[in-house]
Amino acid sequence: MTHSIKTLTFSVVSGLALLALALLSIPVLAQAATYAYVDATGEVRSVVADDWMTAIATAPNIHINSGVYTLNTADDYDIIGEDIR
Repeated sequence: MTHSIKTLTFSVVSGLALLALALLSIPVLAQAATYAYVDATGEVRSVVADDWMTAIATAPNIHINSGVYTLNTADDYDIIGEDIR
């Protein structure tokens, strides 16, 4: 009986450890999104990134006061290339 309890305990602990590893890997599986931003010349541009923080950090020539927003629909993409000055 003691042997089967040890085996069951080992199985449960192993299963929980694998579950924890799987949950930690979820952000790695996140899909990139397209974000719009305004560049230093006043043109609306886009950048692809895994999250908004990466989008701001990697957006080429981003205006100092620009943020980013996610482009979700085909209509959202119409703003790319617009001049907002």
